[in-house]
Amino acid sequence: MAIMNEDYSLFFYDHPMVPSLPPVMGAEKLAEQENDISYLKYLYPQATKKVLPMIEEECDKLEYEGSPMFDEYPDKTLFQILAHKIVKQCAEKDPEISEEDTVFRDMAEVLLFHELLFRRNRYRNHKRMYF
Repeated sequence: MAIMNEDYSLFFYDHPMVPSLPPVMGAEKLAEQENDISYLKYLYPQATKKVLPMIEEECDKLEYEGSPMFDEYPDKTLFQILAHKIVKQCAEKDPEISEEDTVFRDMAEVLLFHELLFRRNRYRNHKRMYF
């Protein structure tokens, strides 16, 4: 298909001038997975939604090359300490949450590990997306 440029010359845009490399893993699958996870986060209970932004913020800080998040065997203790720090921040912001509440702390750990799993998967797939 042809269109006119500003100087009224024909420009053919059906085929790129330089062939690009197709994605190996399919970018649409990665985008579909991200959409699914964001929708499921929307369905989380109210208590979970209180701690989730802090977990995502801490994970954002850990998302760099060589991070312990991307180690082959991540250190459980490090992430338990991180989850405890997040629960402490939540308790400071919301008086209904107690630092000693083991159920809330366990929930925060599970959410943290789930977020780590998602980001590790995204990181691996993003690295393999192109040759």
